[in-house]
Order: sequence, then structure tokens, then C-alpha cells
Amino acid sequence: MGLIKRYRETLPDFSFLGTDIHNHVIPGIDDGSPTLEESMRMLRLWADLGYRKVITTPHVITATYPNTRETILGQLYLLRDRIAEEGIDIELEASGEYHLDYEFIERLESGELIGVGSRRVVLLELPFHQPLVGLDEVLKQVRKAGYAPVIAHPERYTYMIGRIKLHEELKAMGVWFQLNLGSLLGQYGQQVKVTARRLIDAGLVDMVGSDAHHGGHLENLRNVLSDKYFVKLTKRQTLLNREL
Repeated sequence: MGLIKRYRETLPDFSFLGTDIHNHVIPGIDDGSPTLEESMRMLRLWADLGYRKVITTPHVITATYPNTRETILGQLYLLRDRIAEEGIDIELEASGEYHLDYEFIERLESGELIGVGSRRVVLLELPFHQPLVGLDEVLKQVRKAGYAPVIAHPERYTYMIGRIKLHEELKAMGVWFQLNLGSLLGQYGQQVKVTARRLIDAGLVDMVGSDAHHGGHLENLRNVLSDKYFVKLTKRQTLLNREL
């Protein structure tokens, strides 16, 4: 009996997705791109992958990366100038990846958060190793201030790995989930990869992001286009990236 050759479906590029909602392309202000040259290489790679827009989200963490609206937007304008000079066919906007630390509420109340689009989407990062006490109340304050909260990479928080019921409870607090594409490639380990797949199976993923910190992350991203779970995700539901 002859062997049956199985063909894996592969998406052509990311043009159907349109926008990358999570990345660190601004040079020198967090642990992302170290130089302007690397940032420009990343932007060319996004364009080659079919993206039309990049929303960059530098870390905003009091203890390590205390970025402000001013520092983020100032660097955004410089990058836009270089994009125009080099003729790269990509639109660039900026927000932040806001860590829910002890100064987050102060930032929220002072108008520091940069919302994206008409819904004023903001990307929120939870503590990685233990649940945040009072998270529901924090999210209520975010919504009351007129923002739409998105939880960054919910598959990566150690206390939630493999525990889909906890993800469902968090989702019930009125948030969207942003999955890291690298998680499907095993970039953060096998357990995170399995959790990412289970979130897709449970229908809990609303948008995806590269979380690219350098060009290597983007060069590897093309492998996601043939990942069966990513293909499944794109067929099962409309990702909100298209609306940003």
C-alpha cells in the first residue's frame, strides 16, 4: 500500500490580518529593538510579511521601563519620519504594554495611557507569577475611564498555564485576549504552546500579536502561516486586529 502524503494548509501572508497589535520596535526605550537600524529592518520585515499597520507597544513598568506618553510619542514621530524617507509601505502607531504595577492607577487617572482607535484599546500585562489581587476592580476603572482592556499573552502567565477555567473567569471580567504568535511555535516553551492551543480550541482568542523584540522574531513568524492551530483560529473567528 502506498503512503498517503498529507498536505498542511498554509496561509499566503498576514495581509488578511492587517495589523500587529503588540511589539517593541521603538529603539532603546525597553528590551526591544536596540538601534534605529534594527527598527527599520523590523519594519521592512513587517511589510514583506503583508502587514499594513504596526501598533508598537513599549513596556511601561515603573521599576524598569518608566516610559511616558511623551517619550513614546516622541520616538514614534522620529520613526515615522524614517519610514517616509525610506519609502516603507507600513503605517505606524503607538500605545504601550502597561504592566499592572503599583503606579498603574495613577497613570490611568492622569491620562498617561495611549488608547488605540475609536475604542481606545489598551494592552495590559498582568504579573507573571502570581494573580493580581483586586484585578476585577482595576479593570472596572479602566473601562470607566473609557478604555477597552486587552490582556497581553494570557497563555504565558505561570499560574494560568494549562488552567483554561481561570482564563474563562478572567474573560468574564470583560476583557479581550491577545495571543502571542510565537507561543504557537514553542518560543516560550511547550506548556505555553499547549495552553495557546487550548485557548484557540476554547474560542477565547480575540487578537494576535508578534511581541517582536528584534528582527529574528519576525523572520521566524512566517512559520506560523502553516501552523494548523493558527489556520484553525483564522477560520473559526474574525480576529479584531482588522479593526485596529
